[in-house]
Amino acid sequence: MQGVMRVWRAIASFGRQVLPKIIIGGLLLVTLTYDVPLPSDRSYVMDRLLAGYHFDFVTWIAGAALGKLGYEFVRPHDGMTDADQIAFVRDFMRRAGDYQRLESEIRRIYIDPTVADPEAASATLRAQRNQMRREMNARQHLAEAIIQEQVEAILREEGFALGGQVMPPLRFRFTPLPYILIVSPRDRIVTIDQRGLQTGLTVDEQDRIERIVAERFNVSTLVTPIGGLAAYPTMLPETSSLRFAIRTAAHEWAHNYLMVALAPVALRYLDDQVSRVINETTASIVEEEISERVFRRFYPDLARVDQPAPVAPPQPAPPPRPDEPPAFDFRAAMRETRLRVDDMLAAGQIEEAEAYMEERRKLFVRNGYAIRKLNQAYFAFHGAYNAAPGGSPTAGRDPIGPAVQALRQRSRTVGEFLRAISRVATLDDVERALR
Repeated sequence: MQGVMRVWRAIASFGRQVLPKIIIGGLLLVTLTYDVPLPSDRSYVMDRLLAGYHFDFVTWIAGAALGKLGYEFVRPHDGMTDADQIAFVRDFMRRAGDYQRLESEIRRIYIDPTVADPEAASATLRAQRNQMRREMNARQHLAEAIIQEQVEAILREEGFALGGQVMPPLRFRFTPLPYILIVSPRDRIVTIDQRGLQTGLTVDEQDRIERIVAERFNVSTLVTPIGGLAAYPTMLPETSSLRFAIRTAAHEWAHNYLMVALAPVALRYLDDQVSRVINETTASIVEEEISERVFRRFYPDLARVDQPAPVAPPQPAPPPRPDEPPAFDFRAAMRETRLRVDDMLAAGQIEEAEAYMEERRKLFVRNGYAIRKLNQAYFAFHGAYNAAPGGSPTAGRDPIGPAVQALRQRSRTVGEFLRAISRVATLDDVERALR
């Protein structure tokens, strides 16, 4: 009997200690919710798939902003004449070109299989390259400050200044640029996601990222380099082309203006293809007009030269001989490709459209256009830049670009045009502004 009592007391003691914990644990399981993304959450899964490849924008922006602060207060270029500033910028660009040529020569030495000791063979060139790098680093902030002020001089004339200061201030940094991953559905051409990736990705790394994301979500993907990024300060690639640098600075400033103005096409840029096309087309138009005025004022040799009409009508070119193939027209071929792909996707012919795009890619490569991947994501990315007269060949029948161009033609100035765009949200809004 005593043994039985001891057993019951042990059971009772266990119940007093453990049963409340079981009850509390059960209540927690029933009542608490957990902030754990579902396996179908594309954004979360992509973050996991791309771990180690993301570009750290926060750290870059913090470092670039700190680097700019000293020049905001000192402004050493204020004591330079316009001629001295122009000469300084040209010299910086020349050094950038020399640096790139040295780097290319060193790379060729390391590639050449006949060079037994590339380190020794390239020693002199590497010393010159390193010295050039130090000289460029010492001049970079001042060159950036001068170009910023030159572009702002034109923006100020367009009415974008408050108390003499262009808003937002144009600030950029020459820097290696991140790559961008573009994601589009396979059944239509539209960007549904994009991610900033590390600088300097090798081509095999780009291909691997594209494949793992495409296979995981059954989407079309493209990892592509970019020409600039509207962070703040703006990210510009290190280049020896002054024309490219000024055009890109103006383009990215337009993006920043729309964001600061809380323009719907800026706030919805990542989520809405229409907003993206309006935004990019607008920035391309601003880039073209503002940069041309910068060139004419400060670098007239870079300005576009309008050809005078010929005195006599030119004689027609002789037709090609039967054995001579016609010259390859990239724009016409790309437009034809986009239009047919749109039709095939609309008919549900996804695999056929993808096979067709690969065949067309081979055609472009054979004619000297090194397109690594031609797919829905390619058209979604490149088709957003639809400011070319007659429309971009990658945009197909997209009516957005022509509508934005028409609005610019109806606006008296670039400033009036950009302020009008800051108020629109849809293609209907653009067409309403035109009416």
